[in-house]
Amino acid sequence: MANTPLIKLENIYLKREDLNITGSAKDRSLIFQIENLKKQGFNSAVISSTGNAAISAAHFCFLNKIDLTVFLSPKVNKNKLNLIKNCQIVFSDKPISDAIKFSKKNNLYFLRQSTDPSALIGYQEIGKELRTQLPEITSIFVPVGSGTTLLGISLALNQSVKIFAIKPENTILTDALTVKYQPLKNKVESVVKNSKGSELIVQNSEILEAQKILKSNNIKTSLESALAFAGLKKAQNQKLDIGNYPVVIFTGCQR
Repeated sequence: MANTPLIKLENIYLKREDLNITGSAKDRSLIFQIENLKKQGFNSAVISSTGNAAISAAHFCFLNKIDLTVFLSPKVNKNKLNLIKNCQIVFSDKPISDAIKFSKKNNLYFLRQSTDPSALIGYQEIGKELRTQLPEITSIFVPVGSGTTLLGISLALNQSVKIFAIKPENTILTDALTVKYQPLKNKVESVVKNSKGSELIVQNSEILEAQKILKSNNIKTSLESALAFAGLKKAQNQKLDIGNYPVVIFTGCQR
């Protein structure tokens, strides 16, 4: 699980969180969240997810003999759905609110990363690894949904590292970043601003072009990861100061 590869592509460094056990950075947080729920005496959990978190939760809950109920939108990516196993799946047009109600009614641990401090601890491990793998790191580019991954990583970075939050113009391509409720929005904006980084909005055409570049270099990953790579390219085109050692976080594999 720990020490995912950091590879160099020209003058860019790619942190391959898409090479975690279940194929996404979600593994980082879920391990710590499940440890926390066990310490609190829970043996059942619930999660609402667009796919990657559910895949990870199902895997680690099964290993730890935790009963899991997953709330999903009927529009969930079918490739991801096929990977969600060993749990109860409930389809809902309001998966988040229904998951919250279900967890309260049945006294279940709610595996929601944006409201669970133990998730931040898990993502902090990425920042710790980067400090060892690339002590000279000058900037970091993170695809943002809820912002939990970015916040966790930022906890372990030196203050000199500029943090760039990369968001899509819409979530037609990057369905893993579909987030309506953002309790961490203000914190994310503050961290980015204090680091002297930026929030960059990337167009769908830019994401597809970034993925094309990655494929030409034999790098297969998700559109969310390509989004972060496109964010770095956009920063370069805008001549933003990203330093000589920029890192792009690849958060998930291609499903």
